[in-house]
Amino acid sequence: MKDRVLKLCKRLDKFSFEDILTIAEDINEATLELLLLTLVNEKRLIKNNDIYLYNKNKTNNQNPSNQNLKLPRFFQYHSKEEINLIIKCFCAEIPAEKVYQICTTGKNAVFNLYNYIRKFLFKTQFKQLNELYSKNPKQVRYRILFNQCVYMYVYNNKVFITDKVLHHKEEELQPTKTEVKEFKKICCYLSRIECHNKNEVNLYFKLAEALWRRNKSFEELFNDLKLNLLNIS
Repeated sequence: MKDRVLKLCKRLDKFSFEDILTIAEDINEATLELLLLTLVNEKRLIKNNDIYLYNKNKTNNQNPSNQNLKLPRFFQYHSKEEINLIIKCFCAEIPAEKVYQICTTGKNAVFNLYNYIRKFLFKTQFKQLNELYSKNPKQVRYRILFNQCVYMYVYNNKVFITDKVLHHKEEELQPTKTEVKEFKKICCYLSRIECHNKNEVNLYFKLAEALWRRNKSFEELFNDLKLNLLNIS
């Protein structure tokens, strides 16, 4: 926890106790005050009246295991164990509102990580779609979910989704019979999304998540997300 607080201090650079208390919402006030005092004694921080300054001249002996986290900056202030736990909960389809109750991470951090993962999954499959479409343009298919138009493309019996129609100067090919069959199968699979009204928010991200989960075990989801997609060792 001390390393996490130190990273928050580095991020803020110059701050008051109230400033860091607002960000570190899941840390007890007394505990946070003690951690700051410890960092001052270790000369990691400089205290001037009620203001703390991050000591840039003091070598920060970071934990090497945290240096390879390729996540947005605000997630790097949480331990590797905390991030692993949240990723496992995500793969196990445990709702975010329950996860923060069983781990030390704050509510906002859990929701932010869940949203980031879903957005990341959407962008990853969209990037793959763009590469496939640019080389071999195919006709779009679509379905209406929650009064929103979801555009779909099928390549090698794999369905990709997007919120906009792709365009190419060359003629677009018709999908094969096998691809049409897969498209219909996926539509039935994704129709379950409409059973829960909360899925209307960030619909495209949640559809990408559903496609990513399909036919994968928990171990496959966890390893794929952690090692292949997020690239966290």
